[in-house]
Amino acid sequence: MNANALRAHQAEFKNSAKPAGEVDMEPRVVELETHLKYIRRDMDEVRSDVKSIKHRLAYSAGAGAVALGLLGWIANSRFDQVVTLLSH
Repeated sequence: MNANALRAHQAEFKNSAKPAGEVDMEPRVVELETHLKYIRRDMDEVRSDVKSIKHRLAYSAGAGAVALGLLGWIANSRFDQVVTLLSH
């Protein structure tokens, strides 16, 4: 329900005749339903953002592991040359 429809709906209920002492709950219910709709939309956006962050973290961790593996492999293959240079 958009804002204009909500205002029209609320105005309709404000103008209706009520017995003395009766509280009109309809506008309040409509407002709460609208707020709930926006909260659900925001929660869907948060869930999407969290999924995106999870994927980025997993990719970064994988890339870091590959980089460390390559550095280890390079260091291991050149270890003999480093020892020879240091011992002379």
